[in-house]
Amino acid sequence: MKLTTRAILFSIICVVVLTGAITRNFGQPMVTVAGVYENFTVGRGSGDLEGMRVVIVPAGGGYYAIVQVAQGGAEDPKPEFVPADVKGKSVSFSLGDDKYTGTVTAAGLALKDASGQSHSLKRKACSSYFK
Repeated sequence: MKLTTRAILFSIICVVVLTGAITRNFGQPMVTVAGVYENFTVGRGSGDLEGMRVVIVPAGGGYYAIVQVAQGGAEDPKPEFVPADVKGKSVSFSLGDDKYTGTVTAAGLALKDASGQSHSLKRKACSSYFK
């Protein structure tokens, strides 16, 4: 085989392989773990705030979570700042004696506590945390 034919075949193979790799990465949405997730609701009869807010931030070479758990009351609960363990799309953190593990998606954060109770938190715009 001539050198020119080899070069053309090699180029075609490279283009095909690179095109496949690029389209595979563009077909899936990029999911970043850092963000604001919440499911706060106001009770109809009582007007009490219920639910959870988790803000995950990257800092100091790791991740941290600002966690608020509302179990009834008129005001936002006190936030707790805790270290978070992030591996890929998996997140885990402890709040006092309670341990939470979950998975981040483009739509939100699915958490489970140590008792097995599930919490589905929707992703919010980061600016919503400071309103």
